[in-house]
Amino acid sequence: MGELASYRLSDFILFTPTAYYRQFELYNQAIWPLHLAAMLFALLIGHALWKRPAWAGRGISGLLVVSWCWVAWAFLYQRFYQIHVVADGYALGFVVQAGLLAWFGVVRNRMARIATSRPRVIIGAGVLCIALVFYPLIALITGRSWLQFEMFALAPDPTVLATLGILLVYKSPKVLYVIPVMWVILSGMTLFVMQ
Repeated sequence: MGELASYRLSDFILFTPTAYYRQFELYNQAIWPLHLAAMLFALLIGHALWKRPAWAGRGISGLLVVSWCWVAWAFLYQRFYQIHVVADGYALGFVVQAGLLAWFGVVRNRMARIATSRPRVIIGAGVLCIALVFYPLIALITGRSWLQFEMFALAPDPTVLATLGILLVYKSPKVLYVIPVMWVILSGMTLFVMQ
């Protein structure tokens, strides 16, 4: 039992920061020019939130569904699994979240109304801005190669943060928060331990 107490959280991470960020570099090189489509997604979401057309709730939900499915398959299942043995489980969680977003957001249109709490909307918009604008710059700010950037609709963390921001802006069902919040905790712990 004494040996178990000697383990640290970092002992359970099976990859180095170099290997982790190298996955993003290889991934970004492999999927170019899909970054342009991701930028279009971000612009469409911004437009829909700003102008609030009738299609906004379903349209944004549809873009999130595509984003979560793409990240599940193209990054978590195809790339991250090479260095993390449970990445296929993460991919399954992302697919489940995409299904929930499709059901509640696209089919049932439960994300059609903006939240009534002004602080909630401001926080949601702030989180969304961080995910769409600031998150891709983190690689440069932290001294990593610009090829290792993470972008909404293509990488897990900014996609999750953008989703949380959108969920806060809209009156969305609470069940839609479960997987994104779990991912934020899991990813936050991983990034903290890798420091």
